[in-house]
Amino acid sequence: MKRIHVAGIALAAIALLAACAAPAATPPARATSPAASPAQSLAPLSSASPTAMADDPQALLDAARARYGAPGAVAAIGVGGTRIAVASGTADLRGSPLRPDARFRIASITKPIVATLVLDAVARGKVSLDSSVADLLPGVVRADPPITVRMILNHTSGVFDEGNEGDPVADVALLADPALKAEGLDDIRRLAAGEKVIASGRVLIALAETHPRYFAPGSGYHYSNINYQIAAELVGKVTGETLADLLRTRIAQPLGLARTTIAPPDLSSPELRGYDDFTPGSSPADVTDDLTGFGNGGNGGVMSTADELLTIVEAITSGRLLPAPLVADMKTPARNSYGLGLATYTLPCGTFYGHEGSVLGTRSIALANDNGTDGVVVAMNIRTNDDPVLVQLGGRLLCPRV
Repeated sequence: MKRIHVAGIALAAIALLAACAAPAATPPARATSPAASPAQSLAPLSSASPTAMADDPQALLDAARARYGAPGAVAAIGVGGTRIAVASGTADLRGSPLRPDARFRIASITKPIVATLVLDAVARGKVSLDSSVADLLPGVVRADPPITVRMILNHTSGVFDEGNEGDPVADVALLADPALKAEGLDDIRRLAAGEKVIASGRVLIALAETHPRYFAPGSGYHYSNINYQIAAELVGKVTGETLADLLRTRIAQPLGLARTTIAPPDLSSPELRGYDDFTPGSSPADVTDDLTGFGNGGNGGVMSTADELLTIVEAITSGRLLPAPLVADMKTPARNSYGLGLATYTLPCGTFYGHEGSVLGTRSIALANDNGTDGVVVAMNIRTNDDPVLVQLGGRLLCPRV
């Protein structure tokens, strides 16, 4: 494949889990912007010639990054057999150079990857989409009301979204399992002492299970990051392999990828630092490595590059990783616009499938068309109260070339 590179304090911290955005999530509204790199264009999108912008992905990414106020941005565009990888701005607020192949935290774009691993286990006969989750994970998820593997993948389980809507500090007191309660209380103590802590997936799920279901399972849709903590626990149980091992052997190695990993266990830092700036008058905070709410990594732990992530999403939608009937299930919404780990997006150049992500100072999107020939990935390294509308930017980068 031809590639063109264009240079260019308490357990409440578990609420970081909420940062892994839903496909149609509306981010909270914008505060101050950090200074953009003086070497990059500061022109707003509206000031550039639409024809010139369509012909120049570098100019389009420069303008979009400057308008949003991000220190840096990366993008990968794929049409047929050609890839264009673009970087704009800097990797951090210190001005470190940013390369198009910089790694970043992909946040909830992890979900279609985890869904693919679960469906790969289905294809290998290790589990069924209609299997009871409580039967597969006894003592982890309660049996009544029953939920299935399919329901956790398409967010129709009704499982509570602890990070977005719960109070982890209060909920830890409600845990019935003495070992999990002790673990949660120890997390509180260690966080209060200033230690870096990653709450376990089991603790995050248990906290969510102190709440009732939103609705009778299968009767509604409610995006919950806990569904994918459960999915990660489940696929590990039925395969006997860790999520990291499955990512490496079932996706990264078959696709020839070397820089796609998951936290935990990979606790290294990505080159694209992430900043949160939600408070007017404050300085952007580097939150790149605040992994408290990552749990087992299933809801948002993957790190990758724009080019490698585009390879993954194109492989998922094209059926390179799964049998055709399971790929069709991924693309078919049960309710809302969400199938089994994939959301459906309508761009000017057609229907695309993928996911958005928002975690630890980085917003991103990854989309590919039905047969995986065309797609786009974009990431920017700041989260503010504004929405960078990455769906629209992705369409502007991709559609003139399709």
